[in-house]
Amino acid sequence: MKKISNIIGKSLIFFILYLLADMALMKLLPNNIKNKIYDKRTHKIKSYYYHHDLRPNAQWIERWGYKNSRIFTNNLGFKDKEIRKINFKDNNILFIGDSFTEGVGVEFENTFVGIIEENVTSKKNNYTVLNAGLSSYSPIVILSKLNYILEKKIPITKVFVVICGADFYDDIYRYISIDEDYIVKHNDFKNNKILIDINNFIKANTILYQFVRQVTPLKHLIARIKNKEIDTKKPEYDKQKVLEMFRERKDWAHIVNEDNLKNLGPEGIKKSEEYLEKIYNLLDASNIEMTLIFIEEAISMLNEKDTSYYKNYWSDFANNHNIDFIFIEDYHLNSEDKFSIYKKYFFNGDNHFNNEGNRMVANEILKKSKYLNDL
Repeated sequence: MKKISNIIGKSLIFFILYLLADMALMKLLPNNIKNKIYDKRTHKIKSYYYHHDLRPNAQWIERWGYKNSRIFTNNLGFKDKEIRKINFKDNNILFIGDSFTEGVGVEFENTFVGIIEENVTSKKNNYTVLNAGLSSYSPIVILSKLNYILEKKIPITKVFVVICGADFYDDIYRYISIDEDYIVKHNDFKNNKILIDINNFIKANTILYQFVRQVTPLKHLIARIKNKEIDTKKPEYDKQKVLEMFRERKDWAHIVNEDNLKNLGPEGIKKSEEYLEKIYNLLDASNIEMTLIFIEEAISMLNEKDTSYYKNYWSDFANNHNIDFIFIEDYHLNSEDKFSIYKKYFFNGDNHFNNEGNRMVANEILKKSKYLNDL
């Protein structure tokens, strides 16, 4: 028994010494080398407060469909045009929402937030525009993250909250609730602050973690070895195939299926409204103006669904709170060939906007926003 204890003790000491040496070596590595060995999942970190975030001051290559994009985050962990420390101005505009706002698969400067940032800052040197959006954010997470941002005394003066139809599913099924300290409750991982901090630190500061992520799970490693050449050929799916792919997603079922819309739609939208009410109150208490944006998605357009329910619902919410409301829909309203619009503005086989689609969204926001027009 004593021999086993000695072996365990020596093994533990060896592991700690190895870990310290690993972290020291990682710290000494130049950033260009470090960024090459980072596993892309290293940059997705857990948050004790609002579930998940991006690692600050990071860069990586993000593959989305057939396209590779170079992604950067600033010192706040927001997607940005480069690694940088934010120089706050007199007016600091924040966009926050899900993957549409993040601009998955697209460099920051080609996202609709990046295009708006360039438009605003090229004309006004006392303004900055920030993007706190991230995949799978919904109103409950946005509420928590905004509270965290304000608690950190980040001097935001204007917030654009961006939502879409899939958010309501997350507010019901993915995230359970939010407590009085604005901590989001969920079952995705053990929400212990110490464990989360350790996990995030090891992910970002050890070579061992990068190696383990590269070789596990084994089936993914084998697949990577077999497919060394990256396929950069743009996929061409027909409309039927795209619709079939969309219908496989549970979080979009209420958009496609009329019965699901009747059952889940009102329940989900009511839940999201509760969180948006709290978002409004949180911002109003800090004298921060809010604009609400709803993006009509490809799945709604291709299925030719009547989205007036959402448009009227959120328009009433905005009117009741005396805030600006923008409904993104103009890109397809005057076209009968919806699939041609889809191929032009979206990643084929996906629900997200490509570069041209992001520019279209940016132009519609710039056109419809009273706040941005007043600038």
